[in-house]
Parts: sequence; structure tokens; C-alpha cells
Amino acid sequence: MTSKTMNNKASVSNSRNKHSYSQYNVPEYLEKNYWWAYLSPIGVKFFDHPFIVNRILWGQYQKVAQTVVTELANNANDKACTDEQVISGISCAYGNFIPMMANQLNAKTINLFDVAEIQLAQAKKKIAALPQFKCFNLFLANAENIPLASNSTDSTVLFYLLHELPANVRNNVLNEAIRITKPGGRIIVADYAPLSTKHWFHRFKGFRKIFEKMEPFLANFWRCNLHQTFKQTAQLNGKSIKLNKQTFIWHDFYQVSEYYIE
Repeated sequence: MTSKTMNNKASVSNSRNKHSYSQYNVPEYLEKNYWWAYLSPIGVKFFDHPFIVNRILWGQYQKVAQTVVTELANNANDKACTDEQVISGISCAYGNFIPMMANQLNAKTINLFDVAEIQLAQAKKKIAALPQFKCFNLFLANAENIPLASNSTDSTVLFYLLHELPANVRNNVLNEAIRITKPGGRIIVADYAPLSTKHWFHRFKGFRKIFEKMEPFLANFWRCNLHQTFKQTAQLNGKSIKLNKQTFIWHDFYQVSEYYIE
């Protein structure tokens, strides 16, 4: 065995030892900032309960989750979707959002993606007992490089993901969401709403600093023009996009936004 081969093998081994939560490297921003919540077995066991997630979201979890599911169940005219959908959830969500989608929607396929094996294993536990279990496809994948063909999804869901991403990563994820969503389909975003003057957490600098300390990429997300980024990214994909509906929750602290691909 040559020294070059040995060095290569050592390099691979060291990488796997350092990034022990996936079969390939977990993104640095995730490992550095959120390992305790999404990668640690103790953290996953503690946080992945509707009661805990609801406390983190100040009692608004069920309202936000139900708003997303209701939007998925309706078309642009607020009429019930009669055809089976292909739904893609980019990253696994804590709580009971995934079972809610399965139980309340007429879905042909629900694709779930996550970069961490522990998250996929946790999602599988939730759906294993569901009658709709066979309609799920679980993928170990980075949201910046989704293993789906272009224009293969009717509805794409980003559930409290975007605020946890650096700006450049967020743009890449939006690009993938638009790429996989077919013309006539939609992208639904549930996340923090932009900064406003209606909520006391927005108005007082001290509160904002606490949130921004806990969520290192939230400050940028609060201030970004998500609509403009969507439009620009859609153009790069040869598509156009429009904001069809936006629901603000808890004095404009959270939002559920539905974008249609044209």
C-alpha cells in the first residue's frame, strides 16, 4: 500500500470520526450551532415531543402546523384538493406535524429529506404505525442537493427550516425547492415572520438579542426579503413564482406563506 493511499484512508477515517452523525459530512453550521438539538441522541429524545416544541414556539405550534396542513389540503381557490399529491418535506420536523400531514391529506407520496440519520430514524418511528406508512419515502440528503428530479413535486414544505440556515445555504435550499416543484405546484413556508412593530419581541432590543443569541442565523432571516429572493431564484430556474397567501400568527411573530410556481 502506498503512502498516498494510506494518507487518503486516514483522511476519510478522520472525517467519519469527526462527523459521526451521518454517513457523509454533516454541514458545519449544523454541527457547530445545533448539534445539541438535532444530532445528539439526548437532545432528540428531549425535544421531539409536541409539548416541548409547543413551549419553544410559545404555544403556537399546533396552530402553525394546522395552518400548513390546511393550506396543503386546499388549492389556489381554497377548494379541497381532490387529486393525490406528491409532497416533499425538506428536513424532518419535530412534534406531530408529519403524522398530521399523513392523516389529514390525500397524498400519493410524501418525501422526507434530512441530512442526519438520527432525524430520519426519529421520523420513521412516528410514521411506522400509520396506515399511510407505505406512501412515505425517506431520503438521507442535504437540502442543498435534493435527490429528486426537477418538476417532480406538487407541494414542497419548509417547516421552520429557513431561519436555521446561513444566508448562502438558505438561497441554495430555496433554489432546490423551486427546482423540484412543478409548474402549478406550490411551496409552503412556515417560519418566523419579518421584523415588525406589532410584537413585543420585535419592538424591544433586549428580546431580539435573546432570540438572535439562541438562533445565530435568525437576525439575517428576520431582515431578508424572502419574496424577492424567491422571485430571483425562480427566474434562474426558468420559472416565475407568486405569493398566493400569507397568514400571520401570534401578532405577526410567525408566518405561513404559500407560493405558487408558474
